[in-house]
Amino acid sequence: MKRFVAALSAVLLFTILLSVAVAAADETPAAAPETAAPAFWLRLGPVPAPLPAFGDEVSGGFALADLLERPVLDPTSLRPREGAKAALPGAGDRFWRAAATDGGRISLATPAGKTPGEAWLATWVATDRWTEATLNLRGEHPVRAWIDGEALALEKKDDDTRAGAAKLTIGKHLLLVRAVFDAEAESDWAVDASLEYASGPELALTIDPSRPVTIRDVLDAPKAAGTVISPDGRLVVCEIGAIDAAGEHETWFEIRDARTGKLERTWRGDVRARNPKWAPRGHRLSYVTGEEKADIWLMDLADGSVEPIVRGVEDLQDYRWAPDGSWLIYSIVEKTEPDPRKVLRLRDPDDRMPWFRHRVRLVQAAVPGGAARRLTAGEVGVDGWRISPDGESVLFFREHVDYQARPYARRTLWRLDLESLKAGRIIEDRWINAAEWSPDGGRLAILGSPSSFGGAGNVLPEDVLPNEYGGQLFIYDLADGSVEPASRDFDPQISSIRWHRDGRIYALALDRQRQKVFAWDGSWKELDAGVEHVDAVDYARDERTAVVRGSGAAEPQKVMILDLKKGKSKLLLEPAADRYADIRLGKVEPFAVTLPDGREMDGRVHYPVGYDPDETYPTIVYYYGGTSPITRDFGGRYPKNVWTAQGYFVYVPEPSGATGYGQEFAAKHVNDWGRLTADEVIEGTKAFLAAHPAADPDRLGCMGASYGGFLTEYLVTRTDMFACAISHAGISSISSYWGEGNWGYVYGARALAEAFPWSDRELYIEQSPLFHADKIHTPLLLLHGSADTNVPRGESDQLFVALKLLGREVEYVRVLGQDHWILDHDQRIVWNDSIMAWFAKHLKGREAWWNALYPER
Repeated sequence: MKRFVAALSAVLLFTILLSVAVAAADETPAAAPETAAPAFWLRLGPVPAPLPAFGDEVSGGFALADLLERPVLDPTSLRPREGAKAALPGAGDRFWRAAATDGGRISLATPAGKTPGEAWLATWVATDRWTEATLNLRGEHPVRAWIDGEALALEKKDDDTRAGAAKLTIGKHLLLVRAVFDAEAESDWAVDASLEYASGPELALTIDPSRPVTIRDVLDAPKAAGTVISPDGRLVVCEIGAIDAAGEHETWFEIRDARTGKLERTWRGDVRARNPKWAPRGHRLSYVTGEEKADIWLMDLADGSVEPIVRGVEDLQDYRWAPDGSWLIYSIVEKTEPDPRKVLRLRDPDDRMPWFRHRVRLVQAAVPGGAARRLTAGEVGVDGWRISPDGESVLFFREHVDYQARPYARRTLWRLDLESLKAGRIIEDRWINAAEWSPDGGRLAILGSPSSFGGAGNVLPEDVLPNEYGGQLFIYDLADGSVEPASRDFDPQISSIRWHRDGRIYALALDRQRQKVFAWDGSWKELDAGVEHVDAVDYARDERTAVVRGSGAAEPQKVMILDLKKGKSKLLLEPAADRYADIRLGKVEPFAVTLPDGREMDGRVHYPVGYDPDETYPTIVYYYGGTSPITRDFGGRYPKNVWTAQGYFVYVPEPSGATGYGQEFAAKHVNDWGRLTADEVIEGTKAFLAAHPAADPDRLGCMGASYGGFLTEYLVTRTDMFACAISHAGISSISSYWGEGNWGYVYGARALAEAFPWSDRELYIEQSPLFHADKIHTPLLLLHGSADTNVPRGESDQLFVALKLLGREVEYVRVLGQDHWILDHDQRIVWNDSIMAWFAKHLKGREAWWNALYPER
């Protein structure tokens, strides 16, 4: 008992001393804030700003305060730079000019007669980390302020000072001030500005507009979402979309001369049109309006007339023109009504998908008039349909569920005679997925996998299972049924094809980290599309010309015109040129690694913006590790350029298993699940660090998504070399993903070929990170869309529970309502900020951003 009392007394004494120490610490004076003031402003004006006529009337009046609240310029769209012109109503063209301050104070010329006037001031606020700052504006005259187009809430601090708080992420932020002259003020017209912020950040004010790229640039900048070239190759329709400062999406159309790039016509504003296509003859453009009930319209550019072709089509999916333009075929989605008892008896595993019972049907409509007839019905729908060159028949696929063999579906190719509406089956093959007519209609170009046509495209030994995601081209003769494997020894993975009237087949194919345009006429030839990575290509029907849109690892989107005969291209349009005019991007270099077994692993390095070899930087290792490589396109869901803008190296290894490197390389993905790829990522990272002394090995993070999220979770069971890790939509238990994910068993038909939970426990358990959670010591952030149907959120749930019970550092952020991809604009920004804040916390020792996003209870 005495020992217990003594121990209790000691505990109480320790608690009292600790409380005193904490209280003393709480009473420690906070460090004085830092202050930064602009040495220069970019100034626009002053200019007269008279009040409206009759503004002094009691009812409907207009005072100086109203003038202040209604800026004549839009702060969300201003991009000031020295010498830039701005048009001010009533004042004509004015120019932004550099103006020096006196310790942050700038004097403005009093308007003649002391009538109301206004001036705009602009500067860029640069910070090296997430920062809370307070803008102080001293002066008697009215002012308003914006940061990156968002108005600051200015509150009166004392008699002549207004203050507003701003939260600044790493990078540069545009500070705008609008000053209004008040004739009743006693003091001179001047603005005295400064920023207060906690010590630590390096914060500077500058009128140099050059800046690093941000997530809003990547998401909001104008992009060509669709590009279609006219049959004669002379005109291109560009469907362009952008996000404004309020987060609203706008779409508009531009028609440009393919030879000169000249804008011929545009329509903008309340544009609800979509899916533009050129009619086969003349410069006639069709497009769709409406959602639940859609209309197809035809615009004749020669006379500007617009007429409807088809009206009020429910659930319109797509449409295609007949070769002579006298009719078209459109597809509709025939939906099955849900059971009114609010139950669902699942017929098949795919029945978990809400659209599984929908059926796609074909309808033929006359032009003009729109008189229509149904072409298809039946138990299953159709897909991949194409009209024959002579307009007499339609090619399409049908697919029936069949669980007796991989990939658990029987796929059949059919030919429908448009006179009799009789359909004949041409091919049944589980592994084919697309087909195109030859110009004479006698042969078909068919896309499939190495196992298509009994393995005609397979170059691997019999005991090696191919990666069935590898796209292969086959030439099928309709007369005798013979098959020619056209890409058997062609390493790039073919994703789409077009059999042109010039006799050549043009293919969009993934070649290592780049998607390119190739031509085949018995042998393969690469065409210069003018961009590193081609996103899409459209071919003129009657000319050897195509329109290409794409980008590069450090190059925003471009639209190019490709001469198919010469294999050369020229620029048509850079949709975001204005947005990126002042943006600096880091350099990108290839970085191949020789692995211990002598094999070479491809990869690349993105350097930090403003890279200095005498400095050291943290590094993010980003990978996928699944069936496709990380391509050299700009932006995307995981924008490496945004990461380098925040001072990180980004190393991108390409471990074994990706398509685009040949069948032998791609086959290594099948049934691997980290056995080979995890070691390759580790070895590649070691080689990267050895070759880049400026990369700090103690500030190393890793990240992957989907299969890459699985690889993150698996990696941190194998190594402690990473200071932190992020897994988005990662797979923690292969067996639960295989059974619960809507596409789990379908992906498993290729990535878990011939392996099942009951037949290969070694694979399903030993390669699952959940069963090795006790080996994870790396701080881990789990991200998941709450409505993910591909990798269900339970994959993150169960690993989160395991690591919490083990007492490990783990955070879990669900993005509510989002599926496998985070598509909502505002949620995507928060998701991106969460990623960057986690890396800032663990790789830079800066917790403020994370704590601001997710404050402790």
